[in-house]
Amino acid sequence: MLARLGQREWALLAMVLTALLGLLWYYLLIVPTRQEIATVRQEIDRLTIERNRGLQARRALPELRATIAALQAQRLAFLRALPREERLAEVLSEVLQDAEASGVVVRSFTRSRASAPVPEVRAVNLALALEAPFPETYAYLRRLEDLSRFSTLSGLNLSVQSQEANPTLATGLTLTVYVLAQGVEAETGGSTP
Repeated sequence: MLARLGQREWALLAMVLTALLGLLWYYLLIVPTRQEIATVRQEIDRLTIERNRGLQARRALPELRATIAALQAQRLAFLRALPREERLAEVLSEVLQDAEASGVVVRSFTRSRASAPVPEVRAVNLALALEAPFPETYAYLRRLEDLSRFSTLSGLNLSVQSQEANPTLATGLTLTVYVLAQGVEAETGGSTP
């Protein structure tokens, strides 16, 4: 059968085979190569973004190290400034003196342990029940903010006792006092009492 093919048929057969080889070459080599090129370009774009972030981080690293060193120095200074002992009697004395100076009556107080936000620090809660008109209560709260110890006020509850023009308020609040935890004195180099 191939012997009977003429020159024209051979030329057509060669063209068809060439076209088939061209299509095979295109779909088996060119298309996968283009897809791989697109994938590599996406990877290059992603890596370029990561490289730029890395370069920015490297440029910011000295400033970050300086900030960390400053924060650690502040933390250490804070820990050194904390008293080693609760000295609850002194705190209560100051709280009661401020109450008397403000015209507030302290009805009761209770002491309890609290969880501290920093492992090196121990916290003690003092729950206070107070009675006084609003101006005196406000003045007392301002005095507690200026307490000579590291402390925070929380859980402030106010309730009106009567329907007068300047009624007496029953106030409940929690004063949290912070002290240096046991065993931390050596690490911080001691503290001022």
